[in-house]
Amino acid sequence: MASNEIPDSYDDIVSLAQDAADGAQTHGAAISLSQNTEAKIRTDFINLIGDPTAVPPVPGKQGIFTAAKSAKPAKTLLKNQAERNARAFATTAVNILKPHLGTQWNSQWQAAGFVSGSLAIPDNPLPLLGQLRDYFTANPTHENAPLNITAALAQAQIAALSGARSAANASLAAMGNAKAERDSAQKTLYKRMSGLLAELSQLLTPDDPLWYAFGFDRPADGQQPGPIDDLVLTPGSAGMVYADWEDARRAARYRVFKQISGTDPAPVQVANAVIESEYTLTALPSGANVQITITAFNDAGEGALPATASILVP
Repeated sequence: MASNEIPDSYDDIVSLAQDAADGAQTHGAAISLSQNTEAKIRTDFINLIGDPTAVPPVPGKQGIFTAAKSAKPAKTLLKNQAERNARAFATTAVNILKPHLGTQWNSQWQAAGFVSGSLAIPDNPLPLLGQLRDYFTANPTHENAPLNITAALAQAQIAALSGARSAANASLAAMGNAKAERDSAQKTLYKRMSGLLAELSQLLTPDDPLWYAFGFDRPADGQQPGPIDDLVLTPGSAGMVYADWEDARRAARYRVFKQISGTDPAPVQVANAVIESEYTLTALPSGANVQITITAFNDAGEGALPATASILVP
């Protein structure tokens, strides 16, 4: 019997919820669906994926998370650039102070913020910038305006680095919060689909075709592929027809059949192991009406509901 497990992945549960909402819209009243109605399904669905057609548009928790995730790299780049600028400022400051304080570290360098016995610029230059600002404020004759090394410019570096770090941290927090809200919305939709499955189990028989309308397999179907939906035939060049269809659940391969009106008394198989959900038929008689049938199969057998459509061959 088909298990009808609710999917965990975002794409799969969104696809299921869309089918479920459409099924509830069409058949909910007729089967007395009450706990998981179309309105309730769509509320949870839109909360997750959004609705750009609403007034005002609803971005959805997934869209908010995607935007926050997209914004983070730029903020991180700005922070990294601000840190590089700050270290470059400190490096230049060391060079112009050497004539005043010595070319090697000594106790005089402590006044400029170098208290660890080294003139190396630390990975986090922010505390050092504050010390350099105070040093140049107390020793204005040691500033070098042409090289942009002054107390005021040290303060400007502090402001730029602090602002960039704050923005990067805020971006990281926003992404974390958005992800938590997205995960919560997806969990809510998962619970909604689980509730719908339980409710349908009380309202439909295991072999009722309406299971398909809600995006589920019939419990009586077993492990064979589910139905094939939306077979679309498109004319190509002379004698050519393109067939395209939606993936059938649990399908491993597809078989393609043609039946030319007035020529084939029964469908003729033209492809036996199509992997993708599309196929191009060639060498068909122009002007003839042809019926195309697609069946899905896997190791458990062939699906019970093929897809069939007809077209006039170009």
